[in-house]
Amino acid sequence: MKKIFAKRALIIMSIIFAIGLIFVFSSVKAGENAGHKAMKNNGGSMDTNAYYRVIDTTTLNYQLIGGVLSLIGGCGVLISGYALYKEI
Repeated sequence: MKKIFAKRALIIMSIIFAIGLIFVFSSVKAGENAGHKAMKNNGGSMDTNAYYRVIDTTTLNYQLIGGVLSLIGGCGVLISGYALYKEI
């Protein structure tokens, strides 16, 4: 029973880790998309500082979310991998 739980935890934590990495590596594109959308919502013109602020904050938010998910997933992989190793 513990072995099944450890395998499932390892799979779930690996998926969470991968999702976190996807968030981190796609953060720049998400920031650019948010800046483009903000520019479009403002009628095609916008203050340069506000435009860059939208891009920077969106990019930072995605990086932060991705970092937290990767950290949780990575620690979970290590812990569940160790638990699985101890069962073998």
